[in-house]
Amino acid sequence: MAQQSRLIEDHIRKNKLDTLVICLFMVILLFSVIFAVGYLLGAPPILTMMLALPLAVFYILITYSFSVQSVISASGARPANPQNREEKMLIYKVEEMSLAAGLPMPKVYVQDSRDINAFATGHKPEDSIICATTGALQQLNSQELEGVIGHEMSHIRNRDILVMTVTVGVIGAIALIAEIALRMMFFTGGRGSSDRKGGGNAIVLVIAIIFIILAPLFSRLTYLAISRRREYLADADGAYLTRNPEGLAKALEKIKGDLPDDPKGSKTVAPLYIANPFKRALRDSIWSTHPPLDERIRRLRSM
Repeated sequence: MAQQSRLIEDHIRKNKLDTLVICLFMVILLFSVIFAVGYLLGAPPILTMMLALPLAVFYILITYSFSVQSVISASGARPANPQNREEKMLIYKVEEMSLAAGLPMPKVYVQDSRDINAFATGHKPEDSIICATTGALQQLNSQELEGVIGHEMSHIRNRDILVMTVTVGVIGAIALIAEIALRMMFFTGGRGSSDRKGGGNAIVLVIAIIFIILAPLFSRLTYLAISRRREYLADADGAYLTRNPEGLAKALEKIKGDLPDDPKGSKTVAPLYIANPFKRALRDSIWSTHPPLDERIRRLRSM
């Protein structure tokens, strides 16, 4: 027990450091994209550099401030109704798991969807939210639902929720800026940057174009690699909280066989769910927002 507790504390410390590194990396990446766009549009490099960093930091702060509201709005979630029997059970399970984790009681939300799913969001444990779908409430038994809630509570305890929530917004911004820049270049024929003469400027121009094309891909791959690793950790720590790895394993089996024809919510926040509501990861792929379900189930049953 003491050894497991030390491991969890180590995970939390490492995740805090990872969060700092990732946020710094995203600021640098966003700054670089803004700078490259300014260069392509013909803005003076010094002026672009002076504006790019404040804009990048400002966007990160705005994303941080409104990230939780954005996730709730994108998912179409609503507060759980304690008068509803199934939703009352969800509230009890969240309260039970918060006591087991030694955390403040998160707010409890429900997403009206036939999909069996759940997610956690928030800036810190004190303002965290756990949301489950109506499909999860209707199709999971008590132990399976407890396993799912334990998984999401582990994301909160391990401080995953902040970096996962904010990074989703930053990746979206990088992709949007890059797309706008490429479209502007297409329609203007690159006239904003064509006035620059000299071989050195031509090389920088090519590098800027390549960077704008690859930045969204690079940022997304970085996030996916981190997200998948944290899913494995949340599975293990959630099983520790519930003392019942089989509950989450059986829930994942039901999730594996249940992908509805009309998944709700937005693909933007898909990485936050316990399983992608739009495409289940059954095989290992660098493009998957989550690790393969079969491997997650295998690891749980080997505990």
